[in-house]
Amino acid sequence: MLLEIAEIEVRPGAEDQFASAMRDAGIAHLATCEGVVSARFGRGVENPSKFTFNVVWTSMEAHQNARTLEAFGKFRACFGDLSIGGAMSHYVMDEAVEGRSA
Repeated sequence: MLLEIAEIEVRPGAEDQFASAMRDAGIAHLATCEGVVSARFGRGVENPSKFTFNVVWTSMEAHQNARTLEAFGKFRACFGDLSIGGAMSHYVMDEAVEGRSA
């Protein structure tokens, strides 16, 4: 498994529009890409113009192949003109250990 952590900087004033686009369609498009195990996004507490995507893929190959898929294009189209930069990191995942809920 591969964990992708992407940080996206959103144009000032477009934060709510970006969050709505992700909630309403973006994450759903991404989740339909072959190889996606799970996908979530969150908004920064200290910097509300910064968002993060945490996507678990079956492999790096699946992640790379997804970039050619129509669903991935639809995901990117949801925020393309709202973002002003970002960074991405990838991590090979170890086996999961389930914790107890509080």
